[in-house]
Amino acid sequence: MGDSGVGKTGLGWRLAHGEFKEHSSTHGQQFWVLEELHTRRKDGTECEAVLWDLAGQPDYRLIHALFLDDADLALVLFDPTDSRDPLHGVEFWLKQLRANGTSQAQHRGQQDGSKTSATVLVAARCDRGMPTLTQEELDAFVRNRGLRGYVRTSAKRGEGLDELLKCMKSLIPWEEKAATVTTITFKRIKDHVLALKESTRRKKVILSPAELRQRLMKTQHRWKFTDAEMITAVGHLENYGYVKRLHTSKGEERILLAPELLNNLAASFVVEGRANPKGLGSLEEKRLLDGNYSFRELDGLAQDEQDILLDSATLLFIEHHVCFRETDPLTQQSYLVFPELINLKKPMLENEKPTEDSVAYTVAGPTENVFASLVVLLGYTHTFTRTNQWQNHARYEVGDGLVCGFRQAAERDGELDLVLYFCRDVPERVRMLFQSLFENFLARRNLTVMRYEPVVCGKCRHPLDRSVVRQRMKEGRMFACCNECGQRLSLPKEEPIQLTREQQAQVDAQRQAADERTRFEQAIFRVQNYATEQGIRVPECFISYAWGVKEHERWVEKSLAKDLQKAGIDVILDRWENARVGASVSRFVQRIGRASHVIVVGTPFYVEKYENKNPERGYVVAAEFDIVSNRMIGTESEKNSVLPILLDGEKATSFPVLLHDRIYADFRKEEDYFLAAFDLILSLYAIAPNDPAVADLRESFDEWS
Repeated sequence: MGDSGVGKTGLGWRLAHGEFKEHSSTHGQQFWVLEELHTRRKDGTECEAVLWDLAGQPDYRLIHALFLDDADLALVLFDPTDSRDPLHGVEFWLKQLRANGTSQAQHRGQQDGSKTSATVLVAARCDRGMPTLTQEELDAFVRNRGLRGYVRTSAKRGEGLDELLKCMKSLIPWEEKAATVTTITFKRIKDHVLALKESTRRKKVILSPAELRQRLMKTQHRWKFTDAEMITAVGHLENYGYVKRLHTSKGEERILLAPELLNNLAASFVVEGRANPKGLGSLEEKRLLDGNYSFRELDGLAQDEQDILLDSATLLFIEHHVCFRETDPLTQQSYLVFPELINLKKPMLENEKPTEDSVAYTVAGPTENVFASLVVLLGYTHTFTRTNQWQNHARYEVGDGLVCGFRQAAERDGELDLVLYFCRDVPERVRMLFQSLFENFLARRNLTVMRYEPVVCGKCRHPLDRSVVRQRMKEGRMFACCNECGQRLSLPKEEPIQLTREQQAQVDAQRQAADERTRFEQAIFRVQNYATEQGIRVPECFISYAWGVKEHERWVEKSLAKDLQKAGIDVILDRWENARVGASVSRFVQRIGRASHVIVVGTPFYVEKYENKNPERGYVVAAEFDIVSNRMIGTESEKNSVLPILLDGEKATSFPVLLHDRIYADFRKEEDYFLAAFDLILSLYAIAPNDPAVADLRESFDEWS
């Protein structure tokens, strides 16, 4: 690993193939098996090493954060001839490795988290000029950071390679590694995969288990093995990075024999998102899934392979909160939005409420995707609705327009400065909830987090600059002087937020909601793709609900309607249709009549409005009730097109009489939302809950509920 252009691929190729070859900058990732490191342990276990080459460009770091797993040895490369700062970027990679080692150690149960990959500093391309740092300076750098060695190399001339290989052999803890008992099946599958990787004539890289069995049988006609043995071997190979198991939109298992294709396709998503002409850091979802972006990783692949890779890369980003799905309510166009890639600056908004900065944080460690993850997860809670995002800036609303948000104030290698802000009318309990969730989501990451409370001079009321507070606390000094009047000010100690039992329960509930939302977003993406693949007609759905209760109105628009849109359903909502200047009311009413389904949102106020139907209250409202009633007294098919959902109250008091004998979806409890919404989406698509393509998805929501 190392910054772009330092010679990683050239060195990796020389180590793997024993010859020099010129390379352009790596796109994404690639790997080689190093035969030079093959060895046999004292207990007879065969050992081999896989060398991964990670692209060094800043945008690719988003991808490496998804794949940088448990490494036993790290080679951090730099350009020793760089006259400006030859070790620039090295600190970033060292922080990534330290944090990753701590996370892996804690995962294994080592509470002190002391496990860190052995790391060697490698000077590459030494044939290009004289080093700008002395040997003494480099030795001091290695010693101060606890590195295991320093080696000068030239892939072109072959200099230092023997020394590097010797160093690598001595540092890989072969005797400590857990042995995997493998069979002849494992070895043959592995050999087949590696042969395919080196082949320039490979035609298919994604196989079903049946296709893999067929290929393996061709290599040895008398070879006998069970499906379970083969799948176990595939699982071992996946652990070592040789293959990747994927799933089709039907939920069927597939095996990717070239896993770097998925990694590199994900990298291409990032490059394309960064190039968005409007600076929105987004991709058009339909254009993406239709294969209308030019991604070189897909060249030469069959259409079904392209579809699986595109689906898998999208789900990868959604699962890791690197992007979120957003649908334009007016155009029904869906987008994948990558917060880290947004270049659009925050504009001056008309009638914008003034905000005030609150708590600030400095986070250090593997900071890739931290900003994106916070943007996505806070928007996944039931309480805070994401209303806008700009470059390094995200805004949310809660209740009746109360504004909360955060921004990334600065970024350094391996460090971020983040600041929370609120409108002045946001009450303390809401601020506390937002801050607690923010810190809770940060705590999930393997980061060092420092919190800085705002400090205001008690004499002149001038706020102390955050950078001064940060620097003084970093130095261990718990006071500073006001730069306006000189007053000595005490700096607050960093202490955990003290929450009441009720507040903690609320934080826990919102955190769980964010986790469930993550699963839900992946599930409805899969359902939409399955419906498209099966040729299921896109449902057109009108939502009938009662105005008058702000909380219910927000729920219908911000939760229900948006989620139906994300699932690919064409939603007809009065707030969206009639918001456009010049919109035709009569055409809107006609569209309601043609809709394939009508969702009735049952509340006591809905029944009150229904029973007091009055022509003076408007043509649209009267027509809406007529359509629902006509369907309920029509054919069974027409009756089934009306889907009642209960949002508040009881069935008898929240639905018109015509709906009292119909099965309804119960949305009254917040914790039941995702299961109820998923069942509603399946009903709209006429997909049975026990359909193999969705059964496992539904079961996962049932377990959460």
